[in-house]
Amino acid sequence: MAKVALVCNGSENKNIIPTLVLGSAAAAAGDTVYIFFTPGAADLMKPGVIENLKAKGYPDAIELWNGIKNLGGKFYLCELVLEAKEMKKEELRDDIELVGATTFMADIQGAQITFSF
Repeated sequence: MAKVALVCNGSENKNIIPTLVLGSAAAAAGDTVYIFFTPGAADLMKPGVIENLKAKGYPDAIELWNGIKNLGGKFYLCELVLEAKEMKKEELRDDIELVGATTFMADIQGAQITFSF
């Protein structure tokens, strides 16, 4: 079982869909998945956004999200989003953890596979 780290840098389909597809595949293969969303992806972390994201030819984003979550994957959002995007913790999904980059780096130490989109 490997550690897989993914960083999502934006809120467009070209950022989130590969992140979720590869994260889902890794989780299904038994890997431990850590996904870190930068402030550029903050809009995705509002309730209902992932649920309504559709990309032609791909599974529903929420199905991929839930698959990762159900297999023990971790979803992190950079705590800088609070000031950078003037957001409040209450505006975020319940299944996302607000952390600093240091926490993410500590958790992925020794990761065998990393991706950034």
